[in-house]
Amino acid sequence: MALSYAVRRQLLAASLPEATEVRLELQDYLARTGMAPPDFARRINYARETVYQFLNGHYSRISSNDGLIRTAIRDFIAAHPIATPTINAGKFYQTENARLLRQYFYEALDHGRAYYLYGAPGTQKTYVLQHLIAELNRSEIAKNGEGRRAYYVYVRQGIRSLDLMKRVAESCGAIGMGTVDRILRNLRFDLSQRKVLLVFDEAQHLSIECLETLRELLDQPPHCGLLFAGTHELEAIFTRQALELEQWRSRFHAGQALPGISEEEAATIVHSELELGLSQRKVQKLISKSRITDLRNGGQHSYVSARRLFWVIRELQAVANRGGTEGPY
Repeated sequence: MALSYAVRRQLLAASLPEATEVRLELQDYLARTGMAPPDFARRINYARETVYQFLNGHYSRISSNDGLIRTAIRDFIAAHPIATPTINAGKFYQTENARLLRQYFYEALDHGRAYYLYGAPGTQKTYVLQHLIAELNRSEIAKNGEGRRAYYVYVRQGIRSLDLMKRVAESCGAIGMGTVDRILRNLRFDLSQRKVLLVFDEAQHLSIECLETLRELLDQPPHCGLLFAGTHELEAIFTRQALELEQWRSRFHAGQALPGISEEEAATIVHSELELGLSQRKVQKLISKSRITDLRNGGQHSYVSARRLFWVIRELQAVANRGGTEGPY
């Protein structure tokens, strides 16, 4: 005779302290590696629903004994230790861009609001946002079940609403099978006890259909905060399509242009990264090599690209490591 839910729960109670410890280890591992629960489940040869129920403290719905899954989780983590995350490999500089992104990141998260930020390519939107997400999730990981969370979703060009919602579910560790409505129901259930922020990168690729689907996560429980980041086309979307997006325009608390890194910030980064005692002239020459023409204004303006600046710095560091004294710039 099959055991009832109550009996399975009673039998599992004996292993609760160790199960809680393993659950915290797994949550920390997923937060640090960026691996989604379904991916982890495949790696330990368990169904993602089984791992999902274990993570949420509902394993009694599956079995009366969690010993095997606890062993599988710990064995995998031991065999695949956490490497240094790529997004934190370099120093995080508190530029004006980073300050603005942090401000709107936490306002959207803590108040369940929607914001959009836009800037030219190379302003480090992605790097800063991923840093903020990792920083938040690690600091809140001990607050099991109640800690705030932020999740990153990359928006590819031409994405449809169902594929987008699958990406949202995968990022959040929710079940992403079925229709949009089914995924939304799963997200409501999974995220109902937390303050959650969803960060959409390259958001200029979102269609009106996608935006209207996401609006339900803002308007209805769990009332997620939404942060959209993209190029200047993102601002144009909400300007040109005013009638179609009238509901959205009334919900955005702010749309902010990112200024990019300044000459002073770029010089600070150069001195900090290279530590070679470069002259002011050489620093300015290096920064000038990192400038990109802004095509939106007919090529009349340029800006310092953080991406290109770090490329140049890495080239100079490589030359120095090889014993050279002069770099290509």
